[in-house]
Amino acid sequence: MWAGHSRKPLMITKKMLLRIMSYFQVMPAFLDFISVFGSQTDPRDLRYCGFREQIVLTDSPRSPPVLDLRRSGQQYQLCYNLKSVERIAPPDSEAIPWSIRQAAFHHQFDIREGTTLWVVVKGDLSLKKTIQETTGKNGRPEDREFNSPEECFKSSLTIHMVYSHWATSEWRSYIRWLEEKIEGVSKKNWAPLYNY
Repeated sequence: MWAGHSRKPLMITKKMLLRIMSYFQVMPAFLDFISVFGSQTDPRDLRYCGFREQIVLTDSPRSPPVLDLRRSGQQYQLCYNLKSVERIAPPDSEAIPWSIRQAAFHHQFDIREGTTLWVVVKGDLSLKKTIQETTGKNGRPEDREFNSPEECFKSSLTIHMVYSHWATSEWRSYIRWLEEKIEGVSKKNWAPLYNY
């Protein structure tokens, strides 16, 4: 799911979202993670971070098998959000050249069948392109092997790593920029004290 940018409504209707969430039995906690997208008068949700899990590794009446859909009922579900920093203006610009971006992730994995579901919500399609490159014909063969539940699990870990890499890619440059700005302001404010 995407929107063009994080302050626009997601390009999905409520009815479509309910069908997807119901059909795949997506854990309700995922709604907390996607609620941070859209227009806000006070963007406090930007600070919201979390990780939720739901694990059923034995036969359970709460998670009955649906063999026609390759669902054994034994699965784990994870949902979390990550933030990244993106340069949006040249370094010498007067405007703040950085913007904090976020994405919400839901991952569901059936441990017997090896079936997996990913629901990713981000303002644009950049993560989709990265995943397609990673798991496409030019990606590493071990990242796109799905012949057994073990191979499927291993491939799903690669996807988590791609998302983690996205989240860490520009923070160093952003922090360096913040330090330079703080140093510039503090030199101006403290300079009179040292000139007497």
